Amino acid sequence: MKNLVKTFAIATLAAITFTSNADNGNSTPSKSKTFEIGMYQSINTLQMNVMIEKATDKNITVVLKNQNGKVLYKGNVDKNSAVYHGRYDMKGLEDGTYTFEFTKGDEKIVKEVNLTTQQAIDENRIIQLD
Repeated sequence: MKNLVKTFAIATLAAITFTSNADNGNSTPSKSKTFEIGMYQSINTLQMNVMIEKATDKNITVVLKNQNGKVLYKGNVDKNSAVYHGRYDMKGLEDGTYTFEFTKGDEKIVKEVNLTTQQAIDENRIIQLD
């Protein structure tokens, strides 16, 4: 039982809050997007799942930056892939705001991820009778 409580406390120690901000970077509102982004956190992990669906035969660049603008990851989604699913492990990262940038030419979508650690609550209490 103690191991279960410890495991639960450790599992609840870290949490990720996601805030999504989409910015297509275009001044023309009537222009349709050529790709869409979906993101979610895997349950009880610090993994981000990213899905990209595109209607273009161009590469999409994926960049992960920390709050200081330092590039932590940069990769491309192949131009021949209409659908992409990637997993990004954020376990080794410090608390803060991280930015995923998805770019194809002049089109850009930005998603922010807020990583915060919650303090564990000590559930082990001792009652002593005198």
